Amino acid sequence: MNSLSDPSPVLIPIIALMIPIVSVIAIVVLKIVRLQLLHETIRQISASGQTVPSELLSEIVKTKASLNDR
Repeated sequence: MNSLSDPSPVLIPIIALMIPIVSVIAIVVLKIVRLQLLHETIRQISASGQTVPSELLSEIVKTKASLNDR
């Protein structure tokens, strides 16, 4: 009866499967947040009348391409 009340044989595989899933979700969320911050930076630069550096634009293209690869 003790083996039926011990949840560790069930929890260990569930946790082992959740770790990669959570890490993939975290990576995608961080990329999306970074992309939003880049867009906000470009919006503020263009609103102030300055020219947008090509490095920022290429960074957005690279980030969007990496998100579409998933």
